[in-house]
Amino acid sequence: FWLRYLEAELPAAPAPAPFVILGDANLDPDRGEGRHAALRALLSHPRVQDVDSGPTVDWSEIGLEGARRVDYVLPSAGVTVVAAGVLRPDPLGNADPATRHWPVWVDITLP
Repeated sequence: FWLRYLEAELPAAPAPAPFVILGDANLDPDRGEGRHAALRALLSHPRVQDVDSGPTVDWSEIGLEGARRVDYVLPSAGVTVVAAGVLRPDPLGNADPATRHWPVWVDITLP
């Protein structure tokens, strides 16, 4: 969907910049099942910035290959990314997580 939207291949016109595409894709660009080529094409699209802050989930407890990047915040090109990160769980395990996914954050400055 997002690639077709950014390329103006859908009835709705693409949003003018600045914009942010964000969400849980449940798809790592390289590992696991899914349409990896489509996700890599979105991450490398010239209208967005791939702010890679590393893994956003660790599914090793359910039998999958450990940490993966499956949640994304993709600001439009031209937006200044000041800082970004992933809020990983307490390493001491003092808090029960609400979800297996770790929150992704991006601090931006608009043009």
